[in-house]
Amino acid sequence: MNSRSRSRITRVIGIAVFLLWTLVPVYWLVATSLKAPLETTRNPPVWIPSLDISAYTTALAEPQLVRGLFNSAVVAVGATAVSVLFGALAAYGVTHLAMRRMRNFEFWVLSSRMAPPVAVAIPFFLMFNGMHLNDTLIGLILAHIVLVVGIVCWILIESFRGLSPELLEASLVDGCGYGRAFRSVLLPLALPGIVAAASISFLLSWNDFFFALVLSGNNSATAPLAIYRAIGYNNIDLGQLAATSTIVLIPTVLVIGLFQRQLVSGLTMGAVKG
Repeated sequence: MNSRSRSRITRVIGIAVFLLWTLVPVYWLVATSLKAPLETTRNPPVWIPSLDISAYTTALAEPQLVRGLFNSAVVAVGATAVSVLFGALAAYGVTHLAMRRMRNFEFWVLSSRMAPPVAVAIPFFLMFNGMHLNDTLIGLILAHIVLVVGIVCWILIESFRGLSPELLEASLVDGCGYGRAFRSVLLPLALPGIVAAASISFLLSWNDFFFALVLSGNNSATAPLAIYRAIGYNNIDLGQLAATSTIVLIPTVLVIGLFQRQLVSGLTMGAVKG
């Protein structure tokens, strides 16, 4: 067996182990959601479910799950839209308009992700309480903007850096102003990076649990809180819990599936010059 064959076998084994590590928990979650109530606690476990959808009908009949899905969608879309807007403007300014003193701006943008959420949760709570923004969707959107705007700016800075400066110069020579050159020339070319940044921002906001736990109540509870509240105090309905988790997982799978190509091209944009 030559070295190329050994390398190929090693690569196949590594990919197989990775797929098992990532897909088996997802399969177990979905399978548990499709089991009859008595099958969820059976020992030894049942690997092939009986395709019972009663857990889904029970979960979707819960008003807190439906409201949580709606609240999560509003918060994630709102936070993503604002973060991408300001991130694109910041990236354009840093990569094409910035002076020498702005070179360290990227580090300060990325440093916003270094602090753990627990470090800012209490200040947010106190500030929002004084502004009457606790348990509101606006308050959660503002908190999630702080959560995602750093990574959005960082991705878009690399995307705009991958665009040749001659594009801006040619646009200015043709009579465009800086604003029109941004809207009509650079922004469409940076679209893969924008889609990648928007997808990651949406996923981070949709999956956030900690800020929702601290800053929201009954009126603004999000989908991750619905999963948390599906856990009973005295007993746990594993089927309903798995069904709730699967429903909340569907939007993330759709985003990754629909924008997979844009995610790859956007995250690698600017990695190679020339």
